[in-house]
Amino acid sequence: MLRRGAWLSLVMTALAALPAGARAADTYDIDPEHTEVRFSWNHLGLSRQGGRFIDVKGVLSFDEQNPAASTLDVTIPVKSIATGVKKLDEHLLASKEFFLADVHSTITYKSTGVAMQSDRTGIVTGELTINGITRPAVLDVVWNFSGEHPLANINPAYAGIYASGFSATTQIRRSDWGLTRTIPYISDEVKITIEAELHRRTPMPADGPADADTPETAGAKLPAPDEPALPQLPPAAPPQTGAGDR
Repeated sequence: MLRRGAWLSLVMTALAALPAGARAADTYDIDPEHTEVRFSWNHLGLSRQGGRFIDVKGVLSFDEQNPAASTLDVTIPVKSIATGVKKLDEHLLASKEFFLADVHSTITYKSTGVAMQSDRTGIVTGELTINGITRPAVLDVVWNFSGEHPLANINPAYAGIYASGFSATTQIRRSDWGLTRTIPYISDEVKITIEAELHRRTPMPADGPADADTPETAGAKLPAPDEPALPQLPPAAPPQTGAGDR
């Protein structure tokens, strides 16, 4: 029978022998302040007009040694749409021919596969859901960067943050998702460009959350506030006794 130390050595040796793609990928969260999902359409043949979604949430599972094994899950609140024209935004959110925001409040994209075209480019296939309708959508993606956040040396707020950045483009036909109003005067085709920055989640230390310096556990390490000292009262005087008490 192998001793505990021998078992540990055997397991570590087996893990080291695994191919890179078999190891656990890192988990990233979208940085909403530095992520944009923009869209544009042809307006009457006169110009291209556009807008963006301000609020974007998402999680990326990403292994730098094996990007083809990555997965992406994104959610966009429909009411975060912003075209720069208030009346148009209101119309897009209220019209039955556009978004049914009160019924289908989010747009989602879930990847189904990644095919690398080069070390830094790839094609992501996935399912895009708008108005409760799910259709395939393909992204052409460029992997821009992975590493310590470039601002870490000049801004303490970014110290210890490991970041990745990506650019992506795609083109869809809005009619595939039931967005049919004003076609063909306003183009059916919609071009989408995405610029995304993501922050890697801090791994949990092996000795458990008690020693973890993460946002989830940092609060538990803060000392309790000092309680104010109670005033010291003089000792109580002995009770006075009268003749009837003897």
